[in-house]
Amino acid sequence: MIAACLQIQAKGYSQITLSARNASLESVLTQIKKQSGLHLVYRDEWLQDAGKVTVQLSNVSVQEALNACFKDQALTYELINKTIVIKKTNAVFPPAAAQQDIIVTGKVYDDKGNPLANVSIVVKGSTKGVSSAADGSFSISVSNQSAVLVFSYVGMEIKEAFIPANRNINVVLTPLVSAMEDVVVVAYGSQKKITVTGAVSTVNSEQLKQSSSASLANALAGRLSGLTAIQSGGGQPGRDDATLYLRGAATVNGNSPLILIDGVPRDNIRTIDPNEVASISILKDASATAVFGVRGANGVILITTKRGTPGKAQLTASVDQSFSSFTREPEWLHSVDYLKLRNEAAKNDGIAIPYSDELISKFENPLQGLDPNAPDYAEQVAYRNYIYPDHYWYGELIKKNTPQTRVNIGVTGGTSKLSYFVNGVYLHQGGNLNTEPKSKLGYDPSSWMDRYNFRANLDYKVSPSFKAFLNIGSYIEKVNMPSAGTYPGYDTKWMMTDLIYQTQTILPITPGPTTLGGYGVPEDAVVYPTYLDRTAFEIMNRQGFRNEMRSNLNTSLGAEWDLSKLVIPGLSVKGMISYDAKATSAMDGYKNERLYAAQVNYETNELSYAVQRNAESFLNILKGYDSRYNINMQASVNYQNSFGKHNVGALVLGQRDYWETTAGEIPYNVIGLAGRVTYDYDKRYLAEVNLGYNGSEQFAPANRYGFFPAASVGWVISNEPFFQSLSYTVSNLKLRASYGKVGNDKIGSSRFLYLDNITVGGGPLSTLGRGQGINQGLLGNPALSWEVATKQNYGVEVGLFNELNISFDYFFEKRTDILISRGTVPALQGVPLGNIPKVNMGIVDNRGYEIEVSYNKRLSKNFSFMVKGNLGYNHNTVKFYDEPISDDSYAYRYRTTGFSLGQAWGYKIDYSNGNGYFNSQQELDAYLAKTTYGFGTPRVGDFVYQDLNGDGIVNDKDLAPIKYTSIPGQIYGLLLQVNYKGFEFSSFFQGVSKYSTNYANQGVYENIKLGTYYSYHTTAWTPERYAAGEKITYPALSTNTTTNHRANDFFIMDRSFIRLKNIELAYNFTPSLLKTLRVQGVRTYISAYNFFTWDKLKLDHLDPENSESLGYPVTKSLNFGVNITF
Repeated sequence: MIAACLQIQAKGYSQITLSARNASLESVLTQIKKQSGLHLVYRDEWLQDAGKVTVQLSNVSVQEALNACFKDQALTYELINKTIVIKKTNAVFPPAAAQQDIIVTGKVYDDKGNPLANVSIVVKGSTKGVSSAADGSFSISVSNQSAVLVFSYVGMEIKEAFIPANRNINVVLTPLVSAMEDVVVVAYGSQKKITVTGAVSTVNSEQLKQSSSASLANALAGRLSGLTAIQSGGGQPGRDDATLYLRGAATVNGNSPLILIDGVPRDNIRTIDPNEVASISILKDASATAVFGVRGANGVILITTKRGTPGKAQLTASVDQSFSSFTREPEWLHSVDYLKLRNEAAKNDGIAIPYSDELISKFENPLQGLDPNAPDYAEQVAYRNYIYPDHYWYGELIKKNTPQTRVNIGVTGGTSKLSYFVNGVYLHQGGNLNTEPKSKLGYDPSSWMDRYNFRANLDYKVSPSFKAFLNIGSYIEKVNMPSAGTYPGYDTKWMMTDLIYQTQTILPITPGPTTLGGYGVPEDAVVYPTYLDRTAFEIMNRQGFRNEMRSNLNTSLGAEWDLSKLVIPGLSVKGMISYDAKATSAMDGYKNERLYAAQVNYETNELSYAVQRNAESFLNILKGYDSRYNINMQASVNYQNSFGKHNVGALVLGQRDYWETTAGEIPYNVIGLAGRVTYDYDKRYLAEVNLGYNGSEQFAPANRYGFFPAASVGWVISNEPFFQSLSYTVSNLKLRASYGKVGNDKIGSSRFLYLDNITVGGGPLSTLGRGQGINQGLLGNPALSWEVATKQNYGVEVGLFNELNISFDYFFEKRTDILISRGTVPALQGVPLGNIPKVNMGIVDNRGYEIEVSYNKRLSKNFSFMVKGNLGYNHNTVKFYDEPISDDSYAYRYRTTGFSLGQAWGYKIDYSNGNGYFNSQQELDAYLAKTTYGFGTPRVGDFVYQDLNGDGIVNDKDLAPIKYTSIPGQIYGLLLQVNYKGFEFSSFFQGVSKYSTNYANQGVYENIKLGTYYSYHTTAWTPERYAAGEKITYPALSTNTTTNHRANDFFIMDRSFIRLKNIELAYNFTPSLLKTLRVQGVRTYISAYNFFTWDKLKLDHLDPENSESLGYPVTKSLNFGVNITF
């Protein structure tokens, strides 16, 4: 009877067509699985040892196809429900053996905590086995403690387990799913990948943990198609972050994507630890983001944290030790190099040479004239080296191999009622400033961060239909750094920028950094740095400290009620309330010390000191505190049901957000409804409609609410019956398209722009002594509304041989009603131009494409590899900006309209003479006879600028768009992973292109104060170098500002780069060794972060991710770590 039933059931499946010659049994069975829709359960080693298959079948039943495949094999099969279970021909499951050396008991559950009956439990390497009872329990005898049990069940992943000391095992089996059946997190829910019609990309936690970055935002760089992550803050402890864009920029206002953590809008992505993250999805098109209404126009990033699963508690512990240095450092130019370059600059300017050959010789050999046999020779050597120094200030004030430590402890598990995930992380990030010790100063000025992360996600099943959950996430972050000194409370980013600037620009001939004892001054006092107002050494050590404490608490409490039995099948309701609190406190300890200037008479070799700054103070303490909070409330009704081959889903969700941005300010409020309807027929024809209806307090009541609809469709061609003959080659073929509107209520830092801005204070009455006046500020515009992004997306997904997967998306977005200032309206009578109200008039088009490719291959039981790459391109064009058109004397009549956002502008260099410089006086005179500069007179060796409008004067009318924009137009990433036995190797490359920045500033020029030089200045233009045909990397040096020092296509540089972001070699301990250690898993690894960079910058001391030449540099690190699972 059973056989007859199986035969009848098999006839109900699709007819099978096969054509194979000497093919592996696994590949042929995969085709049967694809054509029939059945699942496969088997052991890898069985199929690897199976014989080759040659078949030629057309429109036969599943059973006939399987019989042909298993002919002459040492294997057989069984059809159970919708699963093909592969067995060895002699595989039997007798009752427990008569001789019971060791009895092992336990229970088996599914991933939802339900007990599983009839699970096959087999002793590995034997035919001894039993099946679990109705309550999931089992009892089996094994010969010894080292035995391994294999658990298998129809439709579930096979799992192996070691026998613990107490001989009791609780095992959780997870569903067996194909790549297209993987679950993808989408807005307010999840979908199977095969039914997703929107543009969604995902990355899992294992890939994120390969990065040792202290910021999760930086760990995302290059890993998701369409997501641009540019490191900001360099590697500064507590400031290490990234600027994020989804599909580039499409507005002049806020371009940041909306970030949700476990379904709640939150902005603390920098501080989320990768060990807490289960997956990250990015939603890019209107279909995926319309439900977010006025906040979804720039795309959405969904971060889902880990949750527990029923089963025995599993404890994980990991330690990662890193050592970081800057990715780039300026080359050491010695004192002699400086003196010669300064003389070269003076010669080019036609002024007196400042440093004689005699003085240069003293710096070349400061010990000349000393008697090595003199009794005070050592003191004289120290003295000469002090007055004729050769400092590498950058190397002295910056340290390498700064330690970073990350310790993680987590536990997960649960019962059929309660499951949990609890995780704690300690992260110490050391800074790269070489400060003096606390024991000497009495306070700690060093740069460092300590962060403590904690997360607990709890799920409680009150009844089979009702479950509750509690999510708690928090961090405490301590950040320490040098004080801004006389500028307490000043922007710490500015302070660090100033510090790096002075570290790079202080002269190598400057004595110091402290006084030399015995000259009537305190020993170890700070020495004035010759020409700067403060010395970097003083800022780093003697001006005090700044200590910040930041804390954040994220909580969510919710419940979900399945109403399938009470109302209608598939209906459920869910509610959640979240409360987030954030607090920041700061302590500034600042002081001044008396500053001395070292005065050296180079003719007599005499040193004296003079008081440069007499101000002196004790350590003063200044404290500050700020706190804020956020409340988010959500309630939703969900429906999911199937009627034969018709699958229907629906969602209605209401949400309210209430949050403070600064203590004491009026809180922000956003309220809205979201809706979604999904439909698919037999996983072939897909359709989805998403709706967002939101209100934002940014706008007047009449314009406060907006409706944002989107729709998408999909067609899974590979699931069509007519396609089955090609399914072995083309394992997946899917087309999808979407269209919709999404909003953006980000209107800059100003609020309530629909109201007039009135300020009290100043005005004409105050000057007449009659009290304060009332001033009219920006006029309000009650007609203001949100920006609207109309988006289209067209995608195709292709899978070949179940190994190669390719997806391609083309998108187009028109952003309208962008908030801008009027440019073509004259100033009203009595109203300054800056007070004219803002309007919704700007229009920007943005288009591009994205490609994702992945290839997975298992070549043997012990060897597999994976290659995954992505490429994204976007280009925006400002279509309307209400920009006044310039007259036709300008080379370009618009500076914004018709160009991309962030387009760089400058003067174009004329390279028609071969190198772009005036190479002789005759060449310069011939040029000046026809053309002059409106900003100075060029010299021989200066840049030759193009007179684009031909009016004989090079001025702002000749400015031109140069290179690219400040936001990358192209991004890409490439991941390679190889697994061999217990070894793992991975390398990840990140790259950006079509990306430029104007570096025409103090961190690049040679003319600052008394001169600052880098390695590229050593090959600047000179008549001798030009005549010799040598390489020239910079225009003629100068001691003053010249016509070279402005934005041009030399200083506007291409920042394109390819970076080896991560490289890792790991080893997983063998089962026998794990048994000896009595642990479930041990993984050790060595890795590197930001290991190597290829770029196009002309400046070898700058990293291309530094947006400014004087910011805190980007860091790289070498890492060692171990992960242990108990």
